[in-house]
Amino acid sequence: MFFRDTPLALATAFVWESAGQFLLITNWHNVSGIDPFSGAHISKTAAEPDRIRVLWGRKGRLGDRVLTEEFLRDPDGVPLWWVHPQHGKQIDVIALPINPHPDAEMYPINGMPSAPLFLAVGADVFVLGYPFGINPGGFPVWKRGSIASEPRLTNQRCIFLDTASRPGMSGSPIIRRSWGTYFYEDGSVETVVPPSPATRFIGVYSGRLASSDPIDAQLGLAWPATLVTEIVAGRKLDT
Repeated sequence: MFFRDTPLALATAFVWESAGQFLLITNWHNVSGIDPFSGAHISKTAAEPDRIRVLWGRKGRLGDRVLTEEFLRDPDGVPLWWVHPQHGKQIDVIALPINPHPDAEMYPINGMPSAPLFLAVGADVFVLGYPFGINPGGFPVWKRGSIASEPRLTNQRCIFLDTASRPGMSGSPIIRRSWGTYFYEDGSVETVVPPSPATRFIGVYSGRLASSDPIDAQLGLAWPATLVTEIVAGRKLDT
């Protein structure tokens, strides 16, 4: 994230496709520069980003990258990103419409195979992000965690993950992955030989709960995947 040419922070984002349009999915606090819970500026400079620089995978060259710049606001300062149509910034997830670079491979996460894997408290998940910026190979770190609150309650906006994440992972996709034996939502079980992975996109990560205790509970916030679908369908610009 940048304000003009001044770098402010690093974060993670991923791609979504809807009716032929590509969008970047990340956290509201990444694009606004503001903590949605406290209202405080995140950067010590109190600057709010007006653009982001994105490193894309280059078509046909695994591990190589294409750098582009995407503006976050129009010339009048109005945000270009979409928020949740009902809850706005209370959902720390946004969708930013983009025009893809011709040399960039998009890899939209909703275009990849997805299995209805069972979700329950204690189930392992992976947060795929960049805790220390992009590495030489250009691939994300798979940070293991576990679901720490009941994911099937319908009256909650987010769930907790038990994971020790680092700055830079805000906006990461969260996936559930199983190898060989799959437990599905309908209670059925399938075993595949030889073992092969099954994957389910379950949500968006937005960092750990703030704590002044150096030995804290290490709980992170996960926003369910259904919220991304609602944001994209609503197409509501932030105010």
